[in-house]
Amino acid sequence: MHCESPERPKFNTYAMYQHLPYIEIPTEFQSSWEGWDAIYQELQKAAGRVAKPKVVVAVECYHGTLDDANFQELKRRLQPNASCRTSYLFQECDVLQGIIRRRMYAGDKPTHFTGMAISDYFDPQKLLAIQHSINSIEEGVVLIYGTGASLVWEADLLIYADMSHWETQQRLRRGDISNIGLNNAKAPFEQKYEIAFFNDWQACNQLKRELLHRCDYFLETNNWAKPKLASGTIVRRGLEQATHQPIKMAPFFDPELWEHLPAHNGHSKKNPPLEWWFSCVPEEDNLLFRFGNLLFEAPLLNLVFYKPQSFLGQEVVRTFGTYLPVRFNFIDTTENQDTDFQLNPITHEIVDSLGCRYRQATGYYLLRAQPGAKLELADPEQHPQTLKVKELGLQQHDFVQIPPGIPYRAGKKLTALQISTAPQIFSVKLPPAPAEERLATAFSEIIRHPESPATLASGQEDILSRDIIMLARHWFSQEIGFQTDGAINILLLVSGQSVVVESPAGLFKPFLARYGETFIIPAEVGAYRIRSLGKESQLLAMLRATVVTGP
Repeated sequence: MHCESPERPKFNTYAMYQHLPYIEIPTEFQSSWEGWDAIYQELQKAAGRVAKPKVVVAVECYHGTLDDANFQELKRRLQPNASCRTSYLFQECDVLQGIIRRRMYAGDKPTHFTGMAISDYFDPQKLLAIQHSINSIEEGVVLIYGTGASLVWEADLLIYADMSHWETQQRLRRGDISNIGLNNAKAPFEQKYEIAFFNDWQACNQLKRELLHRCDYFLETNNWAKPKLASGTIVRRGLEQATHQPIKMAPFFDPELWEHLPAHNGHSKKNPPLEWWFSCVPEEDNLLFRFGNLLFEAPLLNLVFYKPQSFLGQEVVRTFGTYLPVRFNFIDTTENQDTDFQLNPITHEIVDSLGCRYRQATGYYLLRAQPGAKLELADPEQHPQTLKVKELGLQQHDFVQIPPGIPYRAGKKLTALQISTAPQIFSVKLPPAPAEERLATAFSEIIRHPESPATLASGQEDILSRDIIMLARHWFSQEIGFQTDGAINILLLVSGQSVVVESPAGLFKPFLARYGETFIIPAEVGAYRIRSLGKESQLLAMLRATVVTGP
């Protein structure tokens, strides 16, 4: 059967541009609230709808929530007949610290995910005692707050207090929070981050994957002064809708990657340079939903966990688990600041406690390059005694795939997209090499140079990499069509100003993408096309990453 494509609407590019890339979710009733007073009024109404004399309100917390402030705000308003914080029910700090260290470390470096669940934190006697106390209460409100609250008692109202990994990291850096069950807020950031990555977040994610499907409300406190509450129904509707359309994540910046200081908490500089821009980092990024007039943040991980096959694709899940092995990081380097060398070890895949598979591979795509722009690779045979550096002179649209086992770093005077398949924690940091050890020799065999602009043609496809990620560059001038083939697509316009992404069957609204804005096409979308908003004769280039799942 032949289907006519729907008529294309006309666009006002400026009017369509979103400074905050939110997803609009239609709602017939009020389903989100901002501020503790509004949140209390909604929870009071919800408690009143529970046809029981005793109403148990459980606030399950992801690692990173400001428990003292949030608990006090809720307790002051709800005025419960009884309340408890789960942290008081945990095993002693020293006991938990010992368990984590034995499972996680081999020497001074973390090498294993601990495999701990939130239920492992509880002291059985303390848990039994609080359950006996709750059972003896006959009426009124009982408030259970903290990580593991949903495991203490079957809740009549279950609230999930969510956090993004990015905001959690900022609180770890400032010394605002500890690791789960540990009294280590003032410990060095690097130490706390390692425990969070290999233990805390894994345990929280395991529980979150279950609770996403049934919690009554989501509490968002990334901005602790302006908490937001949304019904579980509307958030799940938003996650469902996100699998049927192109999506962008809310970008963030990380100046800490450029601060070469001893282990510390907090920033040492008032205005550190914002030179790393992240717009597709699955573990860190948030989705923004708009419910009525309220913007609500939800970690991208929620979408990965809630609709893994619809979002990632069945084969991606089968090969990598509920994990997206694609990370796009923007790097804009200065003339006078060096970064650490990184080394991707030659190792087998690392599998976490949720069955997600990690193997680090890294490449750089040059978006812009000043004269003298370069990447630096070091001679692995000289490591760790010294690093003899080989400099790669680069130009716009070059792509470099970093061989495993080769120390590397971004040089000065370049703007690049760093494309990697696993978090940087799996890479080893090495100190900068002294200037006298630098050698100006070329690794030309690992650079993919573009053809001369005069020879490029619309419709040309360049395969840049097949290492875990199939990375292709597509040149086009008017329109180009793609098919997800049941696997997630990650795209970035690297030449040209703006394009519109459309569904040939009109299954989603036309979607604007500008230069440098990473966007994702979920596996379930199927066919889509991209067309230019500029002059028809202009040649554009689109990077398209898909996950290699076959042999």
